[in-house]
Amino acid sequence: MMSPSMQFGNFGPVTFVTMRGIGNENTTAGGDPGVAVHMDGIYMGRPVASLFSAFDTERVEILRGPQGTLYGRNATGGSINLITKKPDSEFGGEVDVTYGDYDWLRFRGALNIPLSDTAAARIVVFKEDRDGYTSNSVAGGTEANDADNTGVRAHLSFDLGDSGSLLLSASHIDSAGVGSKAELREAFPGSTTGRNIAGPPGFAFSPMGPFSGIPASNNYIINRATGEVAVNDLSAFSEAKDLTESQDKTLTLLSATFEWNFENLSFKSITGYVESDFESHQDEDYSALDLAELVLTEEAQQFSQEFQLLSNNDGPFQWIAGLYYFKEDATRQSRFFRSRYDVFAAAFGVESGFNVGGQVDSESVAVFGQGTYDLSDTLSLTAGLRYTKDEKKGTNSGFQFAGRPYSDPVGDSWDELTYRLALDWRMSDNVMLFGSFSTGYKSGGINQVAALSLGATTAVYDPEFVDAIELGIKSTLLDGRLQLNSSIYHNKYEDLQFQVFGLGGPEAFNAEGATVKGVEVELRAALTDSLTIDASLGLTDSAFDAQVINGVQLDGNQVQRTPDTTYSLGLTNDWGLGDGSGIRLRLEYSYTDDIFYTAFNRNGGFAAPGGSDLAEDYSNLNARLFWFSAAEKWPIEASITNLTDEVQEGNILRGIGFLDFGGGGGPEDITYNPPRQWGLRVGYNF
Repeated sequence: MMSPSMQFGNFGPVTFVTMRGIGNENTTAGGDPGVAVHMDGIYMGRPVASLFSAFDTERVEILRGPQGTLYGRNATGGSINLITKKPDSEFGGEVDVTYGDYDWLRFRGALNIPLSDTAAARIVVFKEDRDGYTSNSVAGGTEANDADNTGVRAHLSFDLGDSGSLLLSASHIDSAGVGSKAELREAFPGSTTGRNIAGPPGFAFSPMGPFSGIPASNNYIINRATGEVAVNDLSAFSEAKDLTESQDKTLTLLSATFEWNFENLSFKSITGYVESDFESHQDEDYSALDLAELVLTEEAQQFSQEFQLLSNNDGPFQWIAGLYYFKEDATRQSRFFRSRYDVFAAAFGVESGFNVGGQVDSESVAVFGQGTYDLSDTLSLTAGLRYTKDEKKGTNSGFQFAGRPYSDPVGDSWDELTYRLALDWRMSDNVMLFGSFSTGYKSGGINQVAALSLGATTAVYDPEFVDAIELGIKSTLLDGRLQLNSSIYHNKYEDLQFQVFGLGGPEAFNAEGATVKGVEVELRAALTDSLTIDASLGLTDSAFDAQVINGVQLDGNQVQRTPDTTYSLGLTNDWGLGDGSGIRLRLEYSYTDDIFYTAFNRNGGFAAPGGSDLAEDYSNLNARLFWFSAAEKWPIEASITNLTDEVQEGNILRGIGFLDFGGGGGPEDITYNPPRQWGLRVGYNF
């Protein structure tokens, strides 16, 4: 079952997670995500760190709305915590192999090893390879949207008797190949005279009409140095790029979790260290001409320490109190090469003709507490409080078509007190009503493209705040055959952070405010002994307050990455066979409404100012057929995803302004969700 009002995707090396309209709005090292992603309680600071395999996961916890009074880092939109399987006292494991479309081959394995009466280990490995599903018409060119992923995870647990436990964990993920790459959504625009954008050797947009036998219906660009012509193909999963595109992402996570139980309380320590980095090479002229290459690099190291004291009794008052510390050092650079930019590099004696980025040190300290008191057998009151102090400082550095490189110190600090109040009423053993009011805060950040020495004034943007009200019901009815949960919410944001691509690259701004309100429904029902249904519905109304940003009035615009309607429906039927084996058929349908991917809500095509950042609505249908041997030793799964092969626009970013392929806002870059794919998985449990 899909979680309503949540969007998940990636654009190149960066992951985007959005919940109730709030997500990652600064893709550089200078910002923080609005939805916090944790792995076994360790906050993952950089968006690239979210791209890890969820294999051997015990459960996924999804908390919607402002978070902070329980654990981890502040988040205004929500929190996702992946809980992996831990070692136990039984020897065993599981392996599976999957083969499918585009020569998809994946191996996964998990092994649980008891080491003694008090120690055990669990080791997980995976390897995945797949050809790209985006074709490239240039001979020898790379094909995007492939897979080349390798990973290992290990847990080592120690039982310290009745009083405590210690868990040591390590994970390493490597993702290579070409990876997710954008296509150019709009045609190369024509011009009545043609233009030389960047100077010799440069390139020009051609006049509309025939050129060297090209039909007048096509738009094209010309490399004036060579006379070469390139025509843009707007078909999905089709491109013509001459450069060798690639990616290389790595993630290393080390953690230690120590728990000790006293008579009436427990102590918990969670220590984490994370390293993540990526290097991405992208063809930024989106053509067979050798004009522009974007090289993105990022390196980050983070350390976090959390201490918790928790109540450990059966009394009417249950509580948690804690301290949290987070420190991150990160660097990020965006560099442009090839003919449009190499001429500037040679003229000014620099490595790259255009280079923006810098280094950021982030530090966060917080103290938090939350308690729940049973006012009666059916009524409980929860109150939570958190004080947070954040600081970001660093240096923006680079070269922006100027006569010298720049290096500017930037930074600021912020602090905030947030709180939560909630009331739970258990109407019966099977029905609970709840209501809550909470405030949220997300640290301010740094625009790494801002060159103060060149006159920029937006190097630092402000924190984001939210007041959130939620009312809902959780119920289990019809003797457990029906589970129905529903909520309504109203989130009022101040200084809402959002990102646009300006002249020099991604820049974050603060809107005056925005309101996001909606309804969410989740249902699971056993229609018969063998047939179950699950469904979800998210209805969202989002709108910016009145404000003008970059000459655009935001008043009433839909908040970015927030479709008005999402819903899903799943059907699962089980058939038992006489030999103890079984068959399961699973059908999944989901719908996602139109999505604007920037606050500007542009939908005028490439000829209009700013072009378009609207992705059309789409539906998705998946089918899965399982066979289980007796005792489920041999699971086999055949699957088809995106059964109708519908083109699904997965992400849109307006490119850097000076590239100027579109209608004044930079090129319209788009990625697509995968086309129809099939796979066959064979597993063995022991």
